[in-house]
Amino acid sequence: MRKQGSVLVVLVAACVCLLGACSSSDSASSTTTKSGGSPTTTVNRAAAGDTGDVAADCTARGADVDLHGCDLSSANLTNASLTGANLADADLTGANLTRAFLKNANLTNANLTNANLTNADLTNDDLAGANLTDANLTKANLFGANLADANLTNANLVGANLADADLTGANLTGVTWSDTMCPNGVMQSTECPPTAAG
Repeated sequence: MRKQGSVLVVLVAACVCLLGACSSSDSASSTTTKSGGSPTTTVNRAAAGDTGDVAADCTARGADVDLHGCDLSSANLTNASLTGANLADADLTGANLTRAFLKNANLTNANLTNANLTNADLTNDDLAGANLTDANLTKANLFGANLADANLTNANLVGANLADADLTGANLTGVTWSDTMCPNGVMQSTECPPTAAG
C-alpha cells in the first residue's frame, strides 16, 4: 500500500507541474478587440512553436498585407482592396471575392476551390500552382496573370480577360469558355491557347 501511495503522490505532483506550465504567461496567442470593434489575434511564434508558415495576423486587410498561409475559407472579401497582398498558400476555399482588388497579388499555391471571383481584378497576379477548381471567374480581369500549373478544373471563365496571361501546364478540364479574352488577345468561346504566343 505504501508503494502505491508513493506512486500516487508522484503522479499528482507531475500533474500540478504540467498545469502550472500551461498557465504560464508565454501563451501561444491572445485576442484583443480594437477600438473599431474588430478582434485581432496576436500569435507568439516562439510559444506556438511556429516556424513562420502562416502570417502573424490573418485578420489584416489592405494593400500589400501579408496573409500567406492563412485560413480564409468562406471569408466575405467582397470589394476588398488587397492590391499587392501576399496570399501564397492561403486557403480561400469558398471565399467571396466579388469585385475584389487583388492586382499584383501573390496567390501561388493558394486554394481557391469554389471561390467567387466575379469581376475581381487579378491583373498581373501570380497564381502559379493555385487550385481554382469550380471557381467563378466571370468577367474577372486576369490580364498578365501567371496561371502556370494552376488547376482550373470546371472553372467559369465567361467574359474573363486572360490577355497576356500564362496558362502553361494549367489544367483546363471542363472550363466554361464564352466571350473569353485569351492570352493571345483573341476573344473566343472555346479553349484558349496557353500563352500569348499560342
